[in-house]
Amino acid sequence: MVKSKSLKRWATVYRGLGNPSRLRILELLRKNKQLSVSELSKELGITLKNTSRNLGILLNLELVEFQGKHDRVYYSLNPNLHKDIKQILKISI
Repeated sequence: MVKSKSLKRWATVYRGLGNPSRLRILELLRKNKQLSVSELSKELGITLKNTSRNLGILLNLELVEFQGKHDRVYYSLNPNLHKDIKQILKISI
């Protein structure tokens, strides 16, 4: 039987993935390994603010991680994703 906490976690992940911009961010990070907020914003054709907001949601879901380098913040996919989430991302993006 699936625990209630686990179901809530999956519902949150699915809500997070239910946005085309967030799926596109994950796709770009999968292909490019690491991108800055401005690079992602340019690729997506959305504002820096909107890009940052979407990255914040993905960060809270632990789908991405970030690293500061040379006065910029670079994002990448979280390499420690649970195998079930990795499979969902592989199917989705």
